[in-house]
Amino acid sequence: METWVEQREAFQGPVFTVVTGEAVLDDGQRARRDVVRHRGGVGVVPVLDGQVLLVRQFRIAVERETIEIPAGLREPGETLEACAARELAEEVGYAAERLIPLLNYCTSPGFTDETTAIFLALDLYPVAATPDWDERIHQVALPLATLPEALTNGTFEDGKTLIGLYAALAWLERHAH
Repeated sequence: METWVEQREAFQGPVFTVVTGEAVLDDGQRARRDVVRHRGGVGVVPVLDGQVLLVRQFRIAVERETIEIPAGLREPGETLEACAARELAEEVGYAAERLIPLLNYCTSPGFTDETTAIFLALDLYPVAATPDWDERIHQVALPLATLPEALTNGTFEDGKTLIGLYAALAWLERHAH
């Protein structure tokens, strides 16, 4: 177990805050710790007519385009379900009759408290897509049957996408009639 002895905010931005300080370890020694505080978000795996709807966008952090599940940051006071529905509509222009929670996970607990909730979106119907002003999103539809190969051949590099697609495939397999 570790306990903060002293901590201070080193950076505050619109997406995350960085806290730095010292923690006391279980044997009494002190160690420096830097933690990214993050409000968390959601990822959505939308399935329509045997295809999964994904987005392709440039990510400056990795300096290339990635293919990802629709996702976004949770607004203060927003429920996970409301956030998932909002991101689904904004990024791919659909709403879901069934929004099924699949899992919640810690993105990288070694340095951040960020959590992501993954949802499966089924029984979709079109609504107006309204991406954020700074998002340059292109929709990609992949047949569900091609996902197992795509998951193992490097098509996806994004953690929430890998986790979300594996979880969705497992759910769909368990609930196949």
